[in-house]
Formats: sequence, C-alpha cells, structure tokens
Amino acid sequence: MRSILSAIFMLATASIAVDGYPMILEIAEESERCIDYNFPQDEDAHVVFLSVPSAAVETEDVWIQKQKKLETFYLGKMLELTKFRVHTTLPRKFPGDYPDDVMKVQEEFVAEYGGELKSGATVKITNPVSYGSRTMDTYWFTPVVINHIRRAVKSQQGAPPLEGYEICFKNTNEDYPVMMMMEAVTTAQGAEEDEDAGETFDGSHLTPLAEQLEESIAAAKTVVREMGYMESREQRMRKTADSINARVRYFSYISVCVLLVVTYLQVTYLKRYFRKKKLL
Repeated sequence: MRSILSAIFMLATASIAVDGYPMILEIAEESERCIDYNFPQDEDAHVVFLSVPSAAVETEDVWIQKQKKLETFYLGKMLELTKFRVHTTLPRKFPGDYPDDVMKVQEEFVAEYGGELKSGATVKITNPVSYGSRTMDTYWFTPVVINHIRRAVKSQQGAPPLEGYEICFKNTNEDYPVMMMMEAVTTAQGAEEDEDAGETFDGSHLTPLAEQLEESIAAAKTVVREMGYMESREQRMRKTADSINARVRYFSYISVCVLLVVTYLQVTYLKRYFRKKKLL
C-alpha cells in the first residue's frame, strides 16, 4: 500500500509544470555584478537581457506604482518572447502590441532622464576557459537577444569545451540604479554558423519570392499610375472636344446670320437698281 501511494505521489509531482520567471538583478550606481551561467556540455542556449528603470530611481509612491506596472508588463513580455520561436532562434523584438499606459510611462521616464534610450548599463559575457568575451550596450525597454551563446562568444582555437559562462552587468550611471532582467532558454546545438550574427526573421528571408512580389507590386503601381494619367488625359481631351464643337456651332450660327444679312442687302440693292433704271 505504501509503495502504491509513493508511486502515485511521484506521478503527481512529475505531472506538475512549474513556470519559471526571469532573473532580476538591481545594479547600483557605478557598480558591477557578475553571475555564472551553466548548462549541459552538449547543449546550447538563447539568452535575453532587458534593462528597465529601478524602483529606487525615485522615492515617490506614484513612481513606485508606475515602475511596478512596467516590471510586471515586461516580465510577461520576457516569458512571451522566450516561447515565440522563429525557426530555431528567438526574435529580436517583443511580439505583440504595447498598452497605451505602458507607452506613456516609458515616454515620461525617457523624457525626464535626458531623452536618451541608452540605459548606461552593459552586459559582458565571458568564456572563462578561452577568455573570449562579448560586450553589449543595453537600451531602455529593448531586449538584447543572444541566440546560440556558444557561437556568439567565440572560443580560441583548441580551447576545451566550455561548460559555463560568466555574465557581468555594469552600470556606468552616477545618479540612478538599473534593473536588469535575464531569461535563458536551453536548446540543442545547431549548425556551425553563427545564427546570432544574422538579422531577425523578416521579409528579406523570403527572397527571391519577396523580390518577385516587390517587382509585381511596383509594376502594378506603375500600371495604376498610367491608368490614372490616361483617365485624366481623356477627361481633358473630352473637355477640349466639347469646347471646339461649341465654337464650331456658334461659328455656323454666325455664318448663317451673315449670309442672310448679305442676301437681304443684295436683294434690296437690286430692287433699288432696277427701279432706278425703270426696269420694274
């Protein structure tokens, strides 16, 4: 009986899925914090970093509520991004739209603190074995995506396989701390090429189909412009023809009137002439 209950308990606990949350680190002014990130030797990982304002930037309750809203929103965005795959990599931008209230808080913060999107915090990933490293600047509310971290941080030739990385966050700001979010997704090792060096999936990856589509669209726009030009030209020609027809009609009326007047004058003159010669 006890063994049956133990088996049921193990099955129940194995069937429970626990959602993970991104790691959150607060980097104080002009300071640096480092962590070690490890994953299995025969696997690879995609890593996402995001810099958001810390609640310690201001002490007012209004700002703390706004910061909490930003933190909650971007925690959801980080989870959403790690679940959204483009082929075997993660996208460079957050999917979906942004609520108006979140956009308003972001714009107010950027405008108040110099109007620059650069957060002043950097992320440095180091291979402790080969000493290969990669340093990246971060920007407010913009994710920094590293696909296939093994190939993103180049190793020296002949270096032994890497089993862990050192990730350091450095805040160069003198006036306020920065909150860093980090999320990682473990994946199997892909091709030898560095997919992270490429661009995010967009229309350019559909060539030559995209090129043909663009050429077709350009040709269609040209045909539409020519049709519009021909239509306007036809309208102008119609107005010109109507104007000429009206002038010809008026000229015909005037010609008939002149002919009648001349005929009347000729008849009157001949009558006077014949009467004067006493022929009538």
